Amino acid sequence: MHLLIYTPATTPRIAYVWELIVKYVLRCDFSLTDDLRVYRQADICKINYSNQRLLEQEVFLPSGNLLLQTDIRPQPIQLFYHQELPAFFQQTAPGADLPFDLPALVFYLVSRYEEYLPFTPDAHGRFPAEQSLAFRHGFLQQPLVNEWILRLQVLIQEKFPDLVASDFRLPASDFQFQSTYDLDLAWAYRHKGAWRSVGAYARDLWNLDVRNLLRRWRVQTNQAADPFFTFDYLQTLHHRYHLQSVLFVLLGDYGAFDKNTPPDHPAFRQLLMQLQKKYQLGIHPSYRSDESMAQLQKEVRRLEEITGEPVVRSRQHFLKLQFPQTYQRLLELSILADYSLGYASQIGFRASIATAYPWYDLARAETTPLLLHPFQVMDVALKEYLKLNPTEAVAAVQVLIERTRAVGGTFYTLWHNSSFSEVHGWGEWRWVYETILELAVRKNKLKNADL
Repeated sequence: MHLLIYTPATTPRIAYVWELIVKYVLRCDFSLTDDLRVYRQADICKINYSNQRLLEQEVFLPSGNLLLQTDIRPQPIQLFYHQELPAFFQQTAPGADLPFDLPALVFYLVSRYEEYLPFTPDAHGRFPAEQSLAFRHGFLQQPLVNEWILRLQVLIQEKFPDLVASDFRLPASDFQFQSTYDLDLAWAYRHKGAWRSVGAYARDLWNLDVRNLLRRWRVQTNQAADPFFTFDYLQTLHHRYHLQSVLFVLLGDYGAFDKNTPPDHPAFRQLLMQLQKKYQLGIHPSYRSDESMAQLQKEVRRLEEITGEPVVRSRQHFLKLQFPQTYQRLLELSILADYSLGYASQIGFRASIATAYPWYDLARAETTPLLLHPFQVMDVALKEYLKLNPTEAVAAVQVLIERTRAVGGTFYTLWHNSSFSEVHGWGEWRWVYETILELAVRKNKLKNADL
């Protein structure tokens, strides 16, 4: 199916948002035109994005000013509800099919417009979830962009029943699950180097942590397996659920927040070459690299040298994401996919969307080739930030899975290999992850079989 969209002016913002709406969410073709004659004479599904109705048979979406602007400024947002969904950028136009500027709402949320404006950062310099429009107005756990675009789909079907026919698929049939992992520490006790091991023993003694001291000793003397080395367990899960997972590797220099195994350690390099056969690997830029392009480049080159392949995927360590600098740096290094778009302290939809989509650089006013893969849930957010017990965590995640399934989106999990260990309070969290897989993967297979 092909959509024809009329707009009096085609700006970079307008071109971008309609590509996202139609190509990435509705998954069909479209054309933009500012030629009224072409628009009136076309015998296809038509959407009018302007300030007045043009035809009897069209979907009329009233337009405001946001997508015509070229600068970045605070926007007057007054939230209201329409058809039981949150909305903003209200527009009054006779005969309009919606009482607000839908493309502007989509653009504001997916571009992360509010993160370009002044905000009070958290301890790690990040944009806090609690300051977001979605959190403050209670829709952080909704894929609001997808939900409104599916309402647009219904409008198109109602206006053009003969032309649409069965071209639009049922949203649930497009639901996908994507598991991703961060490899911050491959080993809890092994391969740390002499000085780090001595320091760790001293710390255990100072803290009178006899249990950890003995565990460290047993692992380092080959009497026990290292608790963070959980890759055999993960491979069992991947085989059981037929998962194709993405794994992000921390290769920074040692520091307060970058305590990975030394990148030149033979055992670590051998492990990465083995994991390369089972995962799609990506770089996990270090905490320090957030302020140093040279450091980021060094880490990317390290992974390329170990794997012999170009690095095209990335996720920020500590989710340190600054707009637009972080993504501009990734593009300079030819990285084409980022998986950082989520919050550390909350679960839900940071960009209010459950679909991978291209990043729009607001500062440079251009659509980029960097594809963003927004994740919805992280293990540390559930356990450490939200303080949920395993049963509560599963219940919270299940809500997000079902809302993602309802709009035909992709559900992404972010887990750490260390979170599958039996130590440091993570003993019951294998059950949490396996239950999530049952809900997202096995249940989806049963639903697809019924379609």
